[in-house]
Amino acid sequence: MPKPLSKRLDFAIVTAHNPRGKMLSEQANHHRDLQLAAELTAAGVKAQSLWGCSPDLKHREKSWALVMAKTPALALGQKLEQNAIFWVQNDELYLLPCLLEQPPCFLGLFSERIVECPTQG
Repeated sequence: MPKPLSKRLDFAIVTAHNPRGKMLSEQANHHRDLQLAAELTAAGVKAQSLWGCSPDLKHREKSWALVMAKTPALALGQKLEQNAIFWVQNDELYLLPCLLEQPPCFLGLFSERIVECPTQG
C-alpha cells in the first residue's frame, strides 16, 4: 500500500486516461498509463500512483501524484491532451485547465477528498 501524501507537499495529479475527455477503452487507457509511467521513470520524476474518482465513485481514472513544479505539470497535461490537471498546495486542491479556457478552480481540501476507492476485478 502506498504511503499517504504529506499535507506539506505541493504536487500535481495527472492522468493519461481519456484524452480531451474522450472515453477510451480500458486497454487503451492502460497502454497510455504504461507509457506515462515509463516517461516519468526515465525523467526521474518522483511519482505515486493513485485513482482519481468522481464523488460518487462511479468514474475513476488511474492517475499519478507528481512532485514537480506547476508549469511543467501543466505542460505534461497538455502533452497528454488533458482538459485539466489537479494541483495540491498546502493541502488545497485546485483544478487547473490545460486545454480548456477557464480560470483555475479551488475544490477544497485534498485531505478531505481521500477515500478508499473500491477495486475493480
